[in-house]
Amino acid sequence: MKTELIDTLQLNDQGLISIIGAGGKTSLMFRLAKELADSGKKVLTTTTTKMFMPLSSQSPFTIIDSSIEKIIKKSASRLKRFLHFSASRKYDPATGKLQGFAQDSIDQLWQAGLFDWIIVEADGARQKPLKATASHEPVIPGATTHLILVTGLDALGKPFNETHVHRAKLFSQNTGLPLGETMDEKSMAACIAIEIKKPGDLGHTLSNFVFLNKADNPDKISSGQKIAELLQTNKIIHQIIIASLIDDFPVKTCLILKK
Repeated sequence: MKTELIDTLQLNDQGLISIIGAGGKTSLMFRLAKELADSGKKVLTTTTTKMFMPLSSQSPFTIIDSSIEKIIKKSASRLKRFLHFSASRKYDPATGKLQGFAQDSIDQLWQAGLFDWIIVEADGARQKPLKATASHEPVIPGATTHLILVTGLDALGKPFNETHVHRAKLFSQNTGLPLGETMDEKSMAACIAIEIKKPGDLGHTLSNFVFLNKADNPDKISSGQKIAELLQTNKIIHQIIIASLIDDFPVKTCLILKK
């Protein structure tokens, strides 16, 4: 039996999901939003950083307003017709990107009680499959209940440089992998262990998930399993999902870590 993502992640009730990392955050956000809306949940997709204006296939429309009070009022009206849409404080036509809300503004949206789920793209990676975060990242709202760290398995086997890794020098400092070497499973697992710990250091108590995306062939699935094995003693991670978001049923395998 094929399993949808919301079943794998056990997104049954209500919550605020922050998605961080690189290699498929936006695709994952809108995939989850569709599944949740299809199940009858009221869903808002937004960001605390920047993201491209959603396509109509991703979100039926986007509310743009710098006033949270007006966003809440407009959302209440729109929810009479739609179960899912997006919101942003500003649109920059030069870049085609939406500018996100401050963390406390997202918290206000959640406290309004209009939505069953708010999904936040809470990190930026310049469309690269892997990244190391700077001191000001990720930008996670305080009301976050679920954290999903995305990593693109397509970085494996590629030269380790800024072309494939956002903030490659910082990644090298964190993991010990020299620039110019080939990206491997051990280095990727080391990066994940560091990045998944960071929100907890900032005071967030969350359900933490690692989403190894782009497992679109047997070799990538095998690499994902190796990374999962390297992380299986990590006490912070609750679940590791190996998946390919380009597939109708993306979950290839899932490891639930015992605490």
